[in-house]
Amino acid sequence: MAPHHEQTSLWGNLQGRRGWEAVRIIARRNGGIVGGTQLLYRPFGRLFRLGYINRGPLLDHYNPIVRDALLDAIVGYAMKLRLVYLALILPYSGRQLIEPLKRLGFFEGPDFLPPRTPMLSTIVLDLSPSLEDILRGMKDTQRKHIRQAERRGLSMRMGNKSDLRSFARLLISLCERRGERPNIPTDDFLESLWDAFAPQGQVRLFIAEQEQEAVTALLVFHMDRWARSWRIGWSGKYSEKRPNELAYWEAIKWAKAAGCRYFDFVGFDTKMANAMADGNQTPPSGTCGASSFKLGFGGTVLPLYPRYCLFLNPLLGIPFRLANRSRMLSRALAGLFSKTGLG
Repeated sequence: MAPHHEQTSLWGNLQGRRGWEAVRIIARRNGGIVGGTQLLYRPFGRLFRLGYINRGPLLDHYNPIVRDALLDAIVGYAMKLRLVYLALILPYSGRQLIEPLKRLGFFEGPDFLPPRTPMLSTIVLDLSPSLEDILRGMKDTQRKHIRQAERRGLSMRMGNKSDLRSFARLLISLCERRGERPNIPTDDFLESLWDAFAPQGQVRLFIAEQEQEAVTALLVFHMDRWARSWRIGWSGKYSEKRPNELAYWEAIKWAKAAGCRYFDFVGFDTKMANAMADGNQTPPSGTCGASSFKLGFGGTVLPLYPRYCLFLNPLLGIPFRLANRSRMLSRALAGLFSKTGLG
């Protein structure tokens, strides 16, 4: 399974600064690690604790015995921690975990249950071909834009910790133009993230500049054979010079040179992904322009899985199971969870 930065102890320690506690559950065989996961939990009110697992559990090789033992241990630890609720967002290749989870009482939760708005599809670029072949696999327009960006005077450089303020500013600027709020803290969280992952070589910041003015900044995680474009910020200026195309292309080139096999664009419009799965290559109305942009790089759209939820007291889970069928009940329960901070 694909490793993920949110399953690392570095991420767990980082989230500890935001009030989360981490539990790491490891499966071993003959002294070696064959599976594991990181579970994060925190108080909800005075009496309850909520927890979640993002992109886990991970298994070294698929083995039903190891899988079932690990899932049993996860539920056991959730009970030991006295969690009232546990959410699990599967790894990219976690289909074989779905039925065992359902047997343990997990169910597909309604959209309002935390963590909010899990990523339900993404697009992944295979980096095994040559750079020229990767370029040839892109849409003609995207390839043209990359060539234009390389000729039109923008410069690219690798950022460092001192550039994080510029990255945050560009991220906020992009979100404001989209009418959204940044879904990550933009204060000292970014500096803490950098301090945790940069010394290990697991995070990179790519900056496109016009005469030393930062225009676009792209933050990428590097885990094993995967590079993930975690967040991008753009001032909105110099669009004719294609700074975003250039930033992604430089990140792709770097990832290939670093030995990565996959470049994950992290997120894709679910409506568009479903239409493509049905054989419709025309984007449905109202779909995300950012997804059309990502699709231009020629990757493969990868459907993912919804969150699976478990209430440790089965009676508490009954109204949430019914919420998928009742709009009124769904709205009432959504209000209850609106301030959990689990998004």
